[in-house]
Amino acid sequence: MVSYYAEVAPYLLRQAEDRALTVKRWPHGIHGPMFYQKHPPDGGPIVVEDTEHLLTWVGQGALEWHAPLGTLSDPLVHDWAILDLDPNPPAAWREVVEVAKVFKTLLDLLDIPFLLKTSGQRGLHFYVSIKPLAHQLVMETMGRLAAMVVDTVPDLATMARLKRDRGARVYLDYLQNGYQRTTVMAYSLRATSGATVATPIRWGDVDRPVDEWTMARVREHLKQHGDLFRWDGPPVDLAALARRHGLLAH
Repeated sequence: MVSYYAEVAPYLLRQAEDRALTVKRWPHGIHGPMFYQKHPPDGGPIVVEDTEHLLTWVGQGALEWHAPLGTLSDPLVHDWAILDLDPNPPAAWREVVEVAKVFKTLLDLLDIPFLLKTSGQRGLHFYVSIKPLAHQLVMETMGRLAAMVVDTVPDLATMARLKRDRGARVYLDYLQNGYQRTTVMAYSLRATSGATVATPIRWGDVDRPVDEWTMARVREHLKQHGDLFRWDGPPVDLAALARRHGLLAH
């Protein structure tokens, strides 16, 4: 685990820049007790700036790394918008892929580029790099897009907050765009028996089940394709797009 995190540290550190991180720690292994930690012993937010510091946390059982969409310097303003596709059993990866195809079609129609990553457990995350925007507007806009997907495939997708109301459908969690909500970072391990990874993928890889993205496969994928969780183009003006398409409440 330490060797893996040493290898992916440059990619994690880039994501961690100016972010208050949350770690999930399993000091006695994944079958022992777990706890969340948002502050180091001396107080303040968890900020990780170099590989040595990252590996110190890993050595203390920090298995999973989660980050907010807002920065330390401006936490109420987000520079990413996300949609989390989370299957409610018995819905599984097949249903996630079907819903993802619908959402991709919508994003393509609106000319919204995106990055894609597995959650490392059951789900899939769409990330859109955006011009800094108040978190309420980001969440509202992503909620409207999610509602369009639900209207298109109501038997496959849902926005019901209570699990008992979701049925065997994929929950579209646009609420992840809320203030101080965190999402697992790309390349973070997950506390699964197969040591799966929250993995950036190409659209052509979307049919590959989540549990196949292990440390070994991710290392090989990085050698072949480099860091896929990097957006080098211009950010999307989500506010302008929302106004143009009437996505915000009046």
